[in-house]
Amino acid sequence: MNSELVVALLFLSLGFLFIIGQWTAFALAAVGILVIMVTKGWLGLLGLSSVVWNNSNSYILISIPMFLLMGEVILRSGSSKNFYTGIVKMTHRLPGGLLHANIVACAIFSAVSGSSVATAASVGTVAIPELKKAGYQHSAIYGSLAAGGTLGILIPPSIIMVLYAALVEESVGKMFIAGIIPGLMLSLIFMLYIAVKVYRDPSIAPHMAKAEKMSSELASSSLSSALWDVVPIVSLLVVVLGGIYSGLTTPTEASAVGAAGSMLLAAGYRKLNWEVFRDSVMATVKTTCMVAMIIIGAQILSMALIFSGLSREISEWIVGLGLSKWEFFAILVVLYIILGCFVDGISMIYMTLPVLLPVIKVFGFDLIWLGVIITILIELGQITPPVGLNLFTIHGISGGAKFSEVVSGSVPYVFLMVIAIVLLTIWPEIATWLPETMRGK
Repeated sequence: MNSELVVALLFLSLGFLFIIGQWTAFALAAVGILVIMVTKGWLGLLGLSSVVWNNSNSYILISIPMFLLMGEVILRSGSSKNFYTGIVKMTHRLPGGLLHANIVACAIFSAVSGSSVATAASVGTVAIPELKKAGYQHSAIYGSLAAGGTLGILIPPSIIMVLYAALVEESVGKMFIAGIIPGLMLSLIFMLYIAVKVYRDPSIAPHMAKAEKMSSELASSSLSSALWDVVPIVSLLVVVLGGIYSGLTTPTEASAVGAAGSMLLAAGYRKLNWEVFRDSVMATVKTTCMVAMIIIGAQILSMALIFSGLSREISEWIVGLGLSKWEFFAILVVLYIILGCFVDGISMIYMTLPVLLPVIKVFGFDLIWLGVIITILIELGQITPPVGLNLFTIHGISGGAKFSEVVSGSVPYVFLMVIAIVLLTIWPEIATWLPETMRGK
């Protein structure tokens, strides 16, 4: 079968399986097996066992369940509520009030969660009832939480960054550190947008003093009590990222330290019990299994593309188009934006990078810098319909809001992320400077 027919078979079968609602992992694996059988016959399937083993026996990927466990323990122990309360006490006097608290809380909490959805859910569960009582515009609440939640996959530790680094054979530690400044920059861009929006229309965010329905707990402005709520989680973040940056721990070791630290933190709040531990472990196992299945399914498809020669032919075709470096980059950005509307982030990188990585290397892109760009593009996909996971998460905990209201509040943040990508393209040092200063690089 010629290459054109194989490509047509691949896209049609993959599209069909996604349309009928087949799980991503099984859809990728099924199409990969189909391509292998069409091009290599039954003997081509002999290599599947090594694909499954090699992708399940990776030292780097051990960090994924550990980082997930760290976030789950903090979420389920209720530590996130204390943390959000502290952030509110520190930020409520800013123009935009508690909308800033949403961004700051998401930015910091994402660093101990590693998950966009978990960040949006944990902060949103506490924030939405309180901000509604204070009279904040509903779409502004939902938009700030959905967008703030996306920071969970940019500010380290990040599951997406672990998977990207493993695919392109770059340092996970460098990828983590590279996400810090861009993550902070994106947070500040979000907050600047909120401040300008509220300045133009003060009714969006009533001043704290006028929010009579706000709970007395959150209305308190004691700095000492705010620090007591915030410092423990920030300290855990400093230990985890500081160990990686200084070279004292590998990312895998740091993930274990973080998981143990989250349990100590929950115990310090006297909220660590058997139920919290059991539910945290079960949630971690379920998410880890989902990620592992997607990785295996995507790698089967990747192997099929390599065995059939499609990967090489597609790469040669792209290079043969005579595109400049930045024309290719613009097409890559558009490709990820479109894919983000329909496909989850893990599937996106495993579907595209095995094919595009040779071309990316030909054009000489810095892989650490490009990893940050791709992570932001995946973030963007979290808040673009029809398959924006953060949109569904916020809608699910909103208490009956219209989905269109959640979407309308999130749309401006899509353009803000594009601005961040433009800034990183003009000044790549925003992402590359800090990793270059790491010890033991």
